[in-house]
Amino acid sequence: TIVNTFWQVISFPLTPLGAVITFLGVSLANGLKKVNGRLVLIGLVILSISSTPLVARTLIDQSERAVQRAYESQRALCSDICTVDDIPFNLARAMVVIGDNADAGLSSSLPSRIDSQVRLDPILVSRLNSAADLYRRLSGVNPWVTVTAGARTSGEEGKPLNEAIRQVLSARGVPADRVELINTGLDIHGVVEHQKKFLKDRGLFTPAAGNPRRQTQRNNREANRVVLVAPALTMRRAALAFEQQGLQVVAWPTELYGAGAVQEDSKLARLVDLVPNVAALWLTTRYWEELLTSLYYYLRGWLPPFTMQWDGVIEVIETLP
Repeated sequence: TIVNTFWQVISFPLTPLGAVITFLGVSLANGLKKVNGRLVLIGLVILSISSTPLVARTLIDQSERAVQRAYESQRALCSDICTVDDIPFNLARAMVVIGDNADAGLSSSLPSRIDSQVRLDPILVSRLNSAADLYRRLSGVNPWVTVTAGARTSGEEGKPLNEAIRQVLSARGVPADRVELINTGLDIHGVVEHQKKFLKDRGLFTPAAGNPRRQTQRNNREANRVVLVAPALTMRRAALAFEQQGLQVVAWPTELYGAGAVQEDSKLARLVDLVPNVAALWLTTRYWEELLTSLYYYLRGWLPPFTMQWDGVIEVIETLP
């Protein structure tokens, strides 16, 4: 939407790269011969810190470990009446795969391609494969699978991409007639609204007990679930956006960059961790963009209050080591 696009533009200076460009630009306000060295130094410090692998890994690991803590919390809460793994097998009626272009920011606006014959981003293919593996675990439930294919798969020009997505899922055992591709623009909130209507139309929407905006009770044995397949970094915001609308979520996080990573003890490996590189800048930018997007969602009323502990609400299938 226009509002989402406008938010991405005005929040750009708050990202690591945007901040650096802003400081360097302001430092040139009086011309090349009168560069403000202090502003240049601030820009270089921001760039160096945000490009350091140790910093990037620490930030990403913090987000991914939150998913692990949510799993452990739910396992403790359900110990008397169920196990977390029982829930998706018995109550999963739909699966949502956060695919290409959902909340697309600067870090994902230029998707890669393996070659000219492969139309899908390899990261998206990996996410679809993970969703298909999970679908096979839900034997007997046969949930609907919704993929947020993004704006590029709309209209006649999007048919090849739609077919490619269906082929990836079908090849791994997901029936083509259970797959729905939607164009939600660029935001996860649009996915939530669509999925709520989709389930209502099929009589599968059973909202959580109480006010969905201030949930204090959970009908864990009767409410249908939506299995959410999304990157671990965005899982907290995506899952809470669903829960805010009364859609109970079972989280299936993908693309783990930090949690469980093997740390080498050699001095050389530790030294490399302190050398700035582009990959670290990309990860740091993704983390920061997620914080900004979460703030935007909160201001729009699409997320519950920040005081809400998400690990007591979201059910997570254990995927982290």
